[in-house]
Amino acid sequence: MKPPIIFLIVVALIAVLATRQFIKQRRENAANDASPVRSLMVEVKTKREYLAPDRRSRQRDQIPVEDMRYEAWFHPLNGAEDIKLALDASDYHQIDKGSRGELQVQGTRFIRFTLCTASDC
Repeated sequence: MKPPIIFLIVVALIAVLATRQFIKQRRENAANDASPVRSLMVEVKTKREYLAPDRRSRQRDQIPVEDMRYEAWFHPLNGAEDIKLALDASDYHQIDKGSRGELQVQGTRFIRFTLCTASDC
């Protein structure tokens, strides 16, 4: 018995999209690795945490695992455009909205945020 043509088209489309996403992520990681670490004086403009979309199929006997994503927007004090970065949970919870400090990034990768003291802001 031959599978329906629509099934083959859907499988091929999923394979193409998955391959494209994999290549995009590899390129972004390579670009970040090749970029120098930059330091900027910034103010934390806003933060956001949200539940990541669950890509797994939900079954009745499966316990859903909540996968949280964290991001923050930083406003450079030199007037440049805001920077949106993905953070891990520990970094996200140590940063407060409105705080000022030194942001270190490598390409689009968050490295560190260090609060400044009153004398060096």
